Amino acid sequence: MFKPSLKSTWTLFLLAAVSYGLYLWAWNSRVDHRQIRYQEKLAAARLMDRALHALKEHQAPNGVLVDDINDPWNTLLIGQKFTQITSLEGDLRSKQSSLNPNVAALVVQLMVEAGVKENDRVAVCLTGDFPGINIAVYAACQVLKLEPVVITSVSSSWFGANDPDFTWLDMETVLRDRGVFPWTSRYASVGGADDRGESLSPEGRELIRAAIKRNKCEYLNPANLQKAVDLRIQAFQQEVSDSPRGYDLFVNVGEGVASLGHMDNAALLPSGVAHNVRLMDFPDRGVLHFFADGGVPVINLVKLSLLMREYGLPLSPDELPEIGEGSIFVTERHNLKVVLVSTLLLTVLVLFVIRTDLRSQKLREPDLGSDEIL
Repeated sequence: MFKPSLKSTWTLFLLAAVSYGLYLWAWNSRVDHRQIRYQEKLAAARLMDRALHALKEHQAPNGVLVDDINDPWNTLLIGQKFTQITSLEGDLRSKQSSLNPNVAALVVQLMVEAGVKENDRVAVCLTGDFPGINIAVYAACQVLKLEPVVITSVSSSWFGANDPDFTWLDMETVLRDRGVFPWTSRYASVGGADDRGESLSPEGRELIRAAIKRNKCEYLNPANLQKAVDLRIQAFQQEVSDSPRGYDLFVNVGEGVASLGHMDNAALLPSGVAHNVRLMDFPDRGVLHFFADGGVPVINLVKLSLLMREYGLPLSPDELPEIGEGSIFVTERHNLKVVLVSTLLLTVLVLFVIRTDLRSQKLREPDLGSDEIL
């Protein structure tokens, strides 16, 4: 019978040292691993960057005030806190973060998670709150070859697209005319507390109606919030009335009350791909709920800071991140080849030590005393 002896102590120390060395080698041997749809994410980020530059080139000659504090990347797309078409409060850091071109990769990721495929039709509800996310949605749709049908609530929260002369509808027109995106909103409403400008002044409502007219959108003018929801649903259905296909995805950007159904729903609804919406209880139901009830996947782009943390994008960094930067594109993983080699080497070494110890520590005589064995 084999009885290990004290002569094995130094062997065990050596084995432990080698094992630790192999562990360190495996732990520190890491490689970059591209995430799913890496090329599409990169293409979407580049397209969003192109769109941001196109809007900046359009705005720069117009004498737009550069705010180095609120707009540290000088995008010229951070609005003022208060204007005549500002409808509600907003978070400055989220507005800044949304202008990172890599946000387009986040939208690609969410659309892939929602299960879209080429030529799918997407119903999109936008607001003026987050022009950066609006652009990201358009970039993702173009790269993934989707067909969006877009309705916009024009008014904006703090620091969004709240310049009466350069609303989100005007931005869309610039991007279409410069060949960045082929789409613009087909329908538009004033927006605000009841989607008809309840929180705006008469002058503010008139400025928005003028923006809708000059950008040639069909004006949605609901009598109340429920009518606003109904008009949007009718508009989306009208766009597919001559098609055998309906919609394959619904995307909401911002806190448009007609889309969400109630202002409190912004806090109740999950961000990102919104699962189990049909099973949740809400004060009222909007366009988002209509699509969810019909079994259409829903992406809800609110609470941006939570989404960016979840998907590895920085929140309002001092410097504009490089395109393709972040774990949404590439993650660092252990090199499996090194791990396998380390495991094999350690296994061989352990077997060698056991075999050697067996040979050297075997009982040679059955009547040897314990002192001789030690």
